[in-house]
Amino acid sequence: MGFWKKAENPAPPTNTAWEQRGLPNNELEEKCQTPDVEGQVQRSHHVSSELERRVVRKLDLRVVPLLSALYLLAFLDRSNIGLRANLGVYASNARIAGMEEALGLDPHGSRYQWLLNVFYIAYIVFEFFALMWKIVPPNKWAAFVVFGWGIAATLQSTTQAWATEMVCRFFLGLFEAGFGPGIPYLLSFFYLRHELGLRIGIFLSAAPLATTFAGALAYGITSGHSAMANWRLLFLVEGLPTIIMAAVAYRFLPVSPEQARFLNQEEALVAKARGVRQVGDVTRVGGIVWRDIGATLIDAKAWITALMYFSTNVGFSSLPDNQGSDTRRGTGIAILNFIGQWGPLLGTNIFPKTEGPRYTKGMWLSAAFTLFTAFLALGLRILLVWENKKLDQRHGHKSEIPRGDLADPASMETAVGEENYGPNFRFVL
Repeated sequence: MGFWKKAENPAPPTNTAWEQRGLPNNELEEKCQTPDVEGQVQRSHHVSSELERRVVRKLDLRVVPLLSALYLLAFLDRSNIGLRANLGVYASNARIAGMEEALGLDPHGSRYQWLLNVFYIAYIVFEFFALMWKIVPPNKWAAFVVFGWGIAATLQSTTQAWATEMVCRFFLGLFEAGFGPGIPYLLSFFYLRHELGLRIGIFLSAAPLATTFAGALAYGITSGHSAMANWRLLFLVEGLPTIIMAAVAYRFLPVSPEQARFLNQEEALVAKARGVRQVGDVTRVGGIVWRDIGATLIDAKAWITALMYFSTNVGFSSLPDNQGSDTRRGTGIAILNFIGQWGPLLGTNIFPKTEGPRYTKGMWLSAAFTLFTAFLALGLRILLVWENKKLDQRHGHKSEIPRGDLADPASMETAVGEENYGPNFRFVL
């Protein structure tokens, strides 16, 4: 498969539909230990509900916890220098552990603020890395970016000047941009649309989980009297585990659901059938479609959701549900985070110490953006309802469309690619 795909929508069904969907008959025979398993999968594109629940349960136990653990480490690595403001009291783990004095940071100047800003600048500029989950096998891409930000985080312990710390923070943002923002997109390769929201929620919960013990962990690391400066020890102790986890990601993150080592043969067959039902193909990684990137860039839904994320930084899970191809979902994620991550960058600059203790300007801006989000959410819902009505007029109401049967070539068109644009696709409200 080439680097750039020509199309992701399934070709018109034929009498050899199984072969065209990436499930040749001889492979089915090899994957199925008994005729009953093959019959279960072929009788309906829903396959066996019991088998499907077993597959989803195994994905929940192996994929989501691994990604969540990596995100927890990412949050620790980015926030151990991060600014905290509470009732006018500013502090950070590394800053109060001696970094400010060692690097010559003026407590009343802007150099420390730039250490925060440069991370988000890199994070925003490299949001297009979200599409790499579609191009590079996920285990290899995850290992690359995790190792990269682990090295950048660890090297902070060796910096001797503000400029070198700026470089480390820039590369930390660059590599982390290739991980967290694209995880909802990656999870859409493993889960159906109605399954996705809960798993994204679990993944995102790793960030607040990290905050529950980050302070205590930093205190434990920096409260001793080691030969190394406490702030350097903090970066070292929190950075090294990330480097180790790069190898774990490479070994245990599946390339695709059907290739997961923890699935047996019949479960792998079910995973393939789910992929066919989802997008009409079992091969999700290997290239992107330039045409779909252009279509997403002019799609109002992508920009409205991105503005919502910018306003509240909590719109993470809605976009992947409302684009009708893998490339469009990936491009939408990139737009979402490119716009949305300006929110934290702005948020770290609207509460200057000089405006304490009331921080009137910052409070008014926060309230305004919250109201802005409400208007955007209402507008997006109206747009999606309108577009769903257009789809109903074109294809008929979804309840009236035959569900299709993977074993019947005549009904293949409605049996596959349900989450790509086609008769069965509807936008999630």
